[in-house]
Amino acid sequence: MIRVVFIALLFLVSCSDGVPRVEEPDDLIPQGKMVSLLTELVKLEAYITDEYGNITQYHKVMVNTGDSLLKSKGYSKDQFEGSMEYYGSRQEEMISIYNDVLDRLVKEKGDLQRKKK
Repeated sequence: MIRVVFIALLFLVSCSDGVPRVEEPDDLIPQGKMVSLLTELVKLEAYITDEYGNITQYHKVMVNTGDSLLKSKGYSKDQFEGSMEYYGSRQEEMISIYNDVLDRLVKEKGDLQRKKK
């Protein structure tokens, strides 16, 4: 999933400034909550990728568990997708979100490595 984050970040940076802006949805997930959700989704995808080698199984499990994660946090799939479209149309905000996700993942990895020692 970290590869996906980097690819998405690279894609966003390479896009022109002429990206059409999406109107802010009424149910926009706040930026801080998006960082938390994306961080959890990255970890979830990493786990599922490790557990399921078969892409068919992986996809089904990821969709179901991703939807369950969103629901457990009080968000719908449509709300998440609308928020991603909104932030995606604002490159600086999306880059900031992905940078925060990466910072959290790096910090968590460092914390886990220190606990192992």
